[in-house]
Amino acid sequence: MNDVKGFVFVSHLGEVFPSGFLPFSAGNVRTESLSTIYRESPIFQQLRDPEQLGGKCGACEFRHVCGGSRARAYALTGDPLAEEPCCSYIPKDYAPTEVPPLLRQKQISLRVL
Repeated sequence: MNDVKGFVFVSHLGEVFPSGFLPFSAGNVRTESLSTIYRESPIFQQLRDPEQLGGKCGACEFRHVCGGSRARAYALTGDPLAEEPCCSYIPKDYAPTEVPPLLRQKQISLRVL
């Protein structure tokens, strides 16, 4: 997805975020240049590093190209480096260690019904 890979969100106050849906300020364009924030901010560096990804995103052979949505991962798990919860692709040789969040929600709602 586009989160942090050539994309930034700058608020009306000058705060720079990896995405409009990720609430992690990496700096402010009023005090630093946008290119410096994008290149040197620990938040941007960590989110751009595909080796930091967890779950099936971390095991996926396409993680360098895709990377999944860090905003959706954060929204469902609280961890922006967690696996993309809406991706249906199963990487080669991937054996999940836990039930993905979306499936966990469906199982819970099925029990309630």
